[in-house]
Amino acid sequence: MSFSGSSRLGRLLERICLTAAVAVAPGTALYWAAFNHLPADWTREAANLSVSPLLPLWVRGLCFLAAMVPGTALLVTLLRLRTLFTLYKEGRNFTLANVTCLRSLARALFVWAVASILYTPLHGLAVTAANPPGRHILALGLGSSELELFFVAALAVIIAHVMDEARRLDEEQALTV
Repeated sequence: MSFSGSSRLGRLLERICLTAAVAVAPGTALYWAAFNHLPADWTREAANLSVSPLLPLWVRGLCFLAAMVPGTALLVTLLRLRTLFTLYKEGRNFTLANVTCLRSLARALFVWAVASILYTPLHGLAVTAANPPGRHILALGLGSSELELFFVAALAVIIAHVMDEARRLDEEQALTV
């Protein structure tokens, strides 16, 4: 792909990441605000934990806060991706900035994986907050999506290392007469 083609692709992906990042909090808020009016298929998991399929506003507020734990990590990850695509758009592929951005992206992915694990107990407590005593749920779990995030984060660390080596070789070659 030519520089012009990768520049266009970088610009497109940069915009997609920014749009998605900007939509995380409002989209999550909209879901929990409209929870009681959504189709049952969209709310079944949370409604099954609660004694009532209709959640009071304060419970939905707690659910929103719980969802924003991984949501914030996702937002940061998307913004780091945006920065990476900005570098690609500018044709800065084997630079220290690129390597630093990849490392930062890897850290954000690790944080997102941990935040996703924390979400399960926080969500269980939030959605059952209005339940009578003895009917609150504290759930713990580690699923395939969290393991996948850890794997992708590890891949990003490896790619950052390879990119750093490529950058160093490129700099050495440029200094060789």
